[in-house]
Amino acid sequence: MKRTRPLVFWLYILLCLTIVPMTFVHLARLNWLSTGMCLLTLLFMSIPFLLETKYKLTIPREFLTALILFLYASMFLGTANRMYDVFWWWDKMLHGASGFIFAQMGFLLLMFLDARQKQDSGRSRLLAALFAFSFSLAAGGVWEIYEYTMDCTFGTLYQGVGIHDTMTDIILDALGALIFALLLYFRRKRVPSSLV
Repeated sequence: MKRTRPLVFWLYILLCLTIVPMTFVHLARLNWLSTGMCLLTLLFMSIPFLLETKYKLTIPREFLTALILFLYASMFLGTANRMYDVFWWWDKMLHGASGFIFAQMGFLLLMFLDARQKQDSGRSRLLAALFAFSFSLAAGGVWEIYEYTMDCTFGTLYQGVGIHDTMTDIILDALGALIFALLLYFRRKRVPSSLV
């Protein structure tokens, strides 16, 4: 891990070093939700490195950096440490970013599953853009189901004022996904994928 991606690896270590002490702080305060979110953040941030090792993948550095920062900002800062309550725009910013990140994840998944997509034709770019956009919207829908479940189960307020918040989130997800899909389609040369 360190050898192939030193900057991303050290960013991961640095962020973990901020999460671990706060996990114990929340545990000492018997704040179970925040403690659990800290542990989940550590787990989810570790998964890409584990996948690289287990399946001998090389995840693009820019995507991996954005993903780690997104998980840190949403799960650790946002949920465990209540940045959603401090900054009204925190949730909206992350939904826009998540649309872009999940679209890129969909594109990388398509490259991994279908080697024929490496051809740089108009048709393959259109298919990749549509798949990336659809994948991102599906991920956004799953996230809204998660928020609804958390609200119903633990009494949290992830969905704020209900349908208005949910639709705003989905629209921001769609805008982020659309930006990535358009960039992908109109690029003169196919975005290189080092995942495969």
